[in-house]
Amino acid sequence: MPHSIKNRPIYFIILLFMGIALANPNDKKSISLNDIQSGTLVQKGEEPGQYYALPRLDTKVDLAIDGLVVSATVDQMFVNNSSEPIEAIYVFPLPDKAAVYDMVMIVNDRLIQSHVKEKKAAKKTYEKAKKAGKRASLTEQERPNIFTNSVANILPNDTLIIRLNYVDYLDYSGGVFTLRFPLVVGPRYIPGEFSISRKGSGRVHDTEEVLDASRITPPVMKKTGNTIAINVSLNTGMSLDRVWSPTHAIEINNTGKGSRDISFEKGKEVPNRDFVLSYSLKNKDKPNTALFTSKMGDDNYFMLMTVPPAKGTKKVMPKEVIYILDISGSMQGVSIRQAKEALYQAIYNLNEGFENKGDYFNIIVFNNYFKSLYDKPVAATQNTKKEAISFIFNLKAEGSTEALPALLYGMNQAGTSEGVPTIFFITDGDVGNETALIRNIHYSLGNTRLFSIGIGAVPNSHLLRKVSKYGRGTYTFINSVSEVEAKIEALLEKIDNPVLTDLEFEYAGNPDLYPNPIQDLYHDEPLILFGKVHQPPSREHATLKGNMSDGPVQFPLTLDWSHAASSPAIPTLWARSKISGLMDEYHLGDKSKKDEILDLAVNHHILTKFTSFVAVEQQIVNPLSELLAVAVPTDLPHGWVYDAVFGSPKSAPTATYASNGRSKNRFANMIKPVSYTANGSASYQPQPISTMTLPQTGTRYPLIFLIGLIFLVLGFGTHLFMKRVHH
Repeated sequence: MPHSIKNRPIYFIILLFMGIALANPNDKKSISLNDIQSGTLVQKGEEPGQYYALPRLDTKVDLAIDGLVVSATVDQMFVNNSSEPIEAIYVFPLPDKAAVYDMVMIVNDRLIQSHVKEKKAAKKTYEKAKKAGKRASLTEQERPNIFTNSVANILPNDTLIIRLNYVDYLDYSGGVFTLRFPLVVGPRYIPGEFSISRKGSGRVHDTEEVLDASRITPPVMKKTGNTIAINVSLNTGMSLDRVWSPTHAIEINNTGKGSRDISFEKGKEVPNRDFVLSYSLKNKDKPNTALFTSKMGDDNYFMLMTVPPAKGTKKVMPKEVIYILDISGSMQGVSIRQAKEALYQAIYNLNEGFENKGDYFNIIVFNNYFKSLYDKPVAATQNTKKEAISFIFNLKAEGSTEALPALLYGMNQAGTSEGVPTIFFITDGDVGNETALIRNIHYSLGNTRLFSIGIGAVPNSHLLRKVSKYGRGTYTFINSVSEVEAKIEALLEKIDNPVLTDLEFEYAGNPDLYPNPIQDLYHDEPLILFGKVHQPPSREHATLKGNMSDGPVQFPLTLDWSHAASSPAIPTLWARSKISGLMDEYHLGDKSKKDEILDLAVNHHILTKFTSFVAVEQQIVNPLSELLAVAVPTDLPHGWVYDAVFGSPKSAPTATYASNGRSKNRFANMIKPVSYTANGSASYQPQPISTMTLPQTGTRYPLIFLIGLIFLVLGFGTHLFMKRVHH
C-alpha cells in the first residue's frame, strides 16, 4: 500500500478535529430584514444583510408609600424575539438606599421562589442550572444603586418575568417629601489601564482602578424600544398640600384624605431618566417627630424621624467656597446648562465685604484635566465675580470625567484664606471609581465641609450621598433649570444657619442604632435613625444632644410605641442601614466586616455586595444547553448628547430598530474613553475602542474547543508514532 494512502485516515482525523477546534463561537443564527417583525430591536452583523434579534424588556413598577416607608414591586418582563435560546443579562438601577429582600422568577404564571446565598455559591448554582438547560435567574448587586439580572434559557418567543421586592424610605428636606426612582444606569466613565479580564457583559474591559468595569457598563442605544410603567399608591394619613413630579407628566387621582394614586400620564415612558415624585403637607400637619415600629422574632425595631426646632443665632459668617464643576462629555446639553445656572446663582450670592469680612471663592473645572480660575481663593468683589461669570459662560462640556485630581487639588487649596472652608461639588457623578473618590475625601478633606449638587437626568445618587456624608455636608439634586434658584438658595440657607454637631441619642434599652455615628444636622434637615431593642422601653422619653456654635443643646423627644405606626419593613430597613455602615468600614480597609455583613444579609434576606438571589426551575427546557448570551441594551439618558459621550466613528458597526420590514440606522457603536496616567500626574487622554460586542458566555464552545485540541494533539502524536514505526 502506498505511504500516502495508508496515512489518509490519520490526515482526515487531524483535519476533522482542527475544524472542531477552530470552530467559531460566534456562529450564531442570523436573520434577514424580511424575517424581522415590526418593533423588533436588532443588532447588525459583520456581513451584509446579517442581523441578530435583541431581547425586549418591559418594566412595571408598583410603589406603595405609607408615611415615610416605600414598599416596591418591580416586574422586568424579558421577551426573546430570536430563533434560539438566550441568556439575557440586564444591568439596571434601583434607589441607593433600597433594601432588596426578594426575587421571584415567573414562567407561564408559575412562581419560582429564589434563595439568598453567598455570592459565589449563588453564581455556581445558576451556572449549573444554565448548563443543564434549566430556566434560572440570578440577581446580583454591583453598587448600592446598580444591579444585574441574568436570566438563562429563555426559549424563542418566550416571555419570562423577574419580580423584585424592596423597601426604602423617602427623603425629606425643607417641608418636602421626595421619592426618586432611577430608570436607567447612566454610562460610567472608567479610569485606569484596561486589563485582559472581563468579568461581565459590559461594553468595556475591567481596569486596575475599576475591577468590575465590565459589570457596570451595559450597552447604550439612542432608542431601545424598552418601556416602563410606574404606579404609586400614596397614603400619608395627613392633609396633602401639593403633589407633583418635576421630571414626568403624571396623572393624579384623589382616593381620600392624604391619599392619591399616581401614574404616568402616557401610561408608559421611555426609561431614560430618574422618576421624581414630591409632595408637601399643609402647615398644621408638618411633622416634628414620626415613629414607626415592628417586631421580628424576639427583637423590636424602630425608625425615628425628627426635625429639631431651630435653635441658636443665625450668623452669616465669612465663607471660603471652592466650586468644583464637572464639564465632561456626559454633562453636555441640558446638564451643563443646569450646572452653569447653579454656579451663576452661587456666585451672585457671595457676600462682598470690607476689611477681609466678605466671602472668598475659587472655581475648579475638570474633564480629562482640571483647570483653576485662580491660584488660590480670592475675595468676592464686583471684579472677581464678573471674571467668574465670564469664565463660567465660556465653559464647554467635553472629554472624560477625571474627578479625583480636581477634588484633591480643591481639598488641598481649601482653608488657605479667611472664612469657613467649604467645597461645592457639582456633577452628575457618573464615574466607576466611586470608592476611590469616597476614600480620598474621607482621608484628605480635613476641616473642610463638602456639599454635593447632583445635575442631570441620571445623577449617581450613591456617590453624591456618600461624598456628602464623609464631607459632613448635604446633597442636593437639581432636576431642571427651573429648580436652580430655589434649591441653591435653600442650600445657602443651610450653610448660613447653625449646624448641630457631635450628636448623641439617649434612649432606654441601649438600642443598636444606625447610622452610627450620627451625621451633623443642618437647618430644616431631618434626623432619621433605625434602632433595635429587645423590649420596647417602658418610658417614652428620649433626648437628642449636640453642639452648636453657641454651645451645647438638647432636644427632648416623646416616643410612644403604643401609638406608633406599624410597618413590617422596619427590620429590613434597620438591617440595610447597618449593612451600609459596615460596608463603609469595609471600603475604608476593614475587610473583617465581611462576615458580619454576610450574617446580617442572610438572616434578613437582603441583597448585598456579598449575597445574591438565585431561582431555578427544575424542568429541563433546553437539552442541548446551547444558548446565546445577550446584554440587554439600555437607553441613552435624557438630555445627553450621544457623540459627546461615545464619539461617532465612521467604521463602527451599527444596530437597527426594525419597523414594518424597513430599518433605519439608529446609533453608532459606542466609544469608551480609555485613560492613562501621564508623568505620574492625574491627567488623562481618551482613546476609542469598539464596544457593542455582545459576549458569547453561554455556549459550549470552550468544551468543544478543548475536546478538539486534545484530539488534534493525539492525532498528530499518532501520526508521528506510525511514521517512526514505518521507517
